[in-house]
Amino acid sequence: MNPRSNPEDLRSTIVAAITATAPDVADEITTIGDDVDLFEEFGLDSMDRMNIMTEVVASTGVAIPDEQYSRLNSMNDLIGYLS
Repeated sequence: MNPRSNPEDLRSTIVAAITATAPDVADEITTIGDDVDLFEEFGLDSMDRMNIMTEVVASTGVAIPDEQYSRLNSMNDLIGYLS
């Protein structure tokens, strides 16, 4: 995938990474606002966050340094960083 993909491609990539880590949120993830803290909303812990970020990096080719993880909480945060 091109690292500068369009927002909808990035959204799909992020949703896939989250649902791969937390399949129980699959039905809810597309219905929440883009500014909602995904990790807080779904009760995801630091290991979940690391797995999601690792999957996003693998899918997009965009590096996300560990120190950025805590700043990338919402769909808008993630899409903004990746685009």
